[in-house]
Amino acid sequence: MSARVPLFIAALGLCATVTQAQPSLQRPLPKACEVNASETLPQLEQRRQSLEREIAREGASVEQKPKDTKSGPNADMRAKELRLHEKQGDLLEVLFRIECQRSVEVERSRNPFAKQNPQQGKAIEITVYYATNRSQTGSTDPWEVYGPEMGRSLQFGHVVVAIPPAHVPGNLELPSLWKLVREDSNKHFDMKSVQVLSVDTARQEMARSLQSMGSKALLIFVHGFNMSFPEAALRTAQMAHDLKFPGMAFFYSWPSASRIRSYWQDEEAARLSEGVFDQLLDELSPLPVTEIYIVAHSMGNRIVGHALQARADKGKETHNLKELLLAAPDINAEVFRTVIAPRLASMTGARTTVYASSSDIALKVSKVVHGFRRVGETTGGVLTYPGIEMIDASSESPALRGYGHLYVVDSVGVLRDIRSIIEKKVPAKLRGLTQEGISPNLYWKLP
Repeated sequence: MSARVPLFIAALGLCATVTQAQPSLQRPLPKACEVNASETLPQLEQRRQSLEREIAREGASVEQKPKDTKSGPNADMRAKELRLHEKQGDLLEVLFRIECQRSVEVERSRNPFAKQNPQQGKAIEITVYYATNRSQTGSTDPWEVYGPEMGRSLQFGHVVVAIPPAHVPGNLELPSLWKLVREDSNKHFDMKSVQVLSVDTARQEMARSLQSMGSKALLIFVHGFNMSFPEAALRTAQMAHDLKFPGMAFFYSWPSASRIRSYWQDEEAARLSEGVFDQLLDELSPLPVTEIYIVAHSMGNRIVGHALQARADKGKETHNLKELLLAAPDINAEVFRTVIAPRLASMTGARTTVYASSSDIALKVSKVVHGFRRVGETTGGVLTYPGIEMIDASSESPALRGYGHLYVVDSVGVLRDIRSIIEKKVPAKLRGLTQEGISPNLYWKLP
């Protein structure tokens, strides 16, 4: 077990850090599938096999270590554990390079993103409300108000995000060098302000804003692993803008550490945040909302899925929840099938849609290091569940863009389908999707 756990931590750390395309605001955005071109697939496969053998030997040696004495583990054993961890990290990188090169070979000739003419004018400002159980840092800089530590209570507020006039749907236009270039709202997304509010004040403001809107719909975005508060705010604004969402945009930002190889910490934070999200739904229930759309991504699906499962077990209704959209769920498929899916399918008045992809490199690696299939990974077939609409988004999640993982916000095709769900409120068969599979294991495929 000790040989596998460090690989699990390291792999999911890099998996979500790199492949989710959730870029740190302290460095340039990653280039999708940027690998060492000098290494061929056969060479990478040889390296993989060699590393797996070495890890097996090192792991067996570590497993056989004697119980620590009062003097603690000896230097030789510590050295073995360090070598093991280093080789596990090497194996992880090789796995990503293999998957990237395979995907590049398949998709090199594809260009799914049509060019659009840039628009002129001023930046568009969007007010996005939020809730978070992150702790405040004490900084007055909007980009640094909240840090990665877990706070003692659920906090509310709103963020003003500026979207550049030349914004292309699916893109998050940001400076290439964050440390050297200041945001220009006419060229880049920018977080103009963060206003912290009490729960009562936030509800009052939200209620007034909803009353003045043509639609009293609420869009709630729950982000995944390795995403900071600013990134969650920007992505929520971008998604709401690209969807032309008619109501209010809202996001829940749980205390992701937002750094490389922080999977273990994020997993614990996500688990601790399940009850917080349950509380959030209760706090939002008095609002004059007629429709709620929840969009969860990657590890955020665990928070949402387990919270709604717990509410169903307790007989608690989630008032006005119309659509639950689970994108690239990094959830054990068997846990989802036996524990979560039955509760979601039984929710009255709410439809659950799952987006999955065979091009999702993050979940391919996640499956390798976990040893179990992930709900959002379709290699070998799309997983189906009675009462839940499964959508194969492989055609809209090319690995050359965001490692095929962040398609819920960066794919025009997926955004178009979600917009159709919101506007038409119809099932997949009425949205122009293609039916696949054999009854009763039917699913849908994006064109």
